[in-house]
Amino acid sequence: MKNDFRIRCYESFFSTKWKYTHSEQQKIYSFYAKITKNHIKNILPESRTSHIIDLACGSGHFLYFLQQEGYTNYQGIDISDEMLDQCKAFGIKGCFKADVYSFLPDHQQEYDFIIANDFIEHLTKDEALKLLDLIHAALLPGGKILISTLNAMSLFGFGRLQNEFTHITGYTPQSLAQILRVCKFRDIRLFGEKPVVHDIKSAFRKILWKLMTLILRVFLTIESGTGRGMWKQNMIFEPRFFACAGKSEKNGNTINDE
Repeated sequence: MKNDFRIRCYESFFSTKWKYTHSEQQKIYSFYAKITKNHIKNILPESRTSHIIDLACGSGHFLYFLQQEGYTNYQGIDISDEMLDQCKAFGIKGCFKADVYSFLPDHQQEYDFIIANDFIEHLTKDEALKLLDLIHAALLPGGKILISTLNAMSLFGFGRLQNEFTHITGYTPQSLAQILRVCKFRDIRLFGEKPVVHDIKSAFRKILWKLMTLILRVFLTIESGTGRGMWKQNMIFEPRFFACAGKSEKNGNTINDE
């Protein structure tokens, strides 16, 4: 990543942004683990010794989830000392300071599973393609990547993107799938971060979300038509969405930076 305005923001990311928008309590980590399991329980590797890395791990919510699920061979890297301090404060292991673009070239064909949650929207388009190339090279044959990002197709997608100063590029499910294919990923699966029922309020929210989604589908169909089969539309309207993709079982190419 270029040494630009983002680096200055990341140096004080927790004290100037995160603590004003997130509650850092043990119960929040536990709640995140519960919700995350519901969303991706069929995507994680079966083996608890699979080699996993969380890129730009932040305050370690996903690493905490991996710990709770019994995974033992995982790592998390981030360039913010403040966010890594939060990881350590909550007893999250395996996290350390490193820049993705410097770290991954030295770890080619090493990982079974790579996570990039809420990361790719902080990158320029060229940086995003470079990141995906590095991830592809770092995966073992048959390995998988899981990305989550803000959904530019959602009702308030533009506002959510602008809510963080270091956000640069917004993605729809279609555009993220496009660059995954460009970077030689296969078996791409896209799905929204749907409401999860955990109490009465969340059950009511889920009902309302289904109704609103139906309205949005009707509106989009009226706006753009069906094309009589000329085009396909992946109607994901949730504020965040996931993309899971795989690397071919055959040995992939490595990347040599000259």
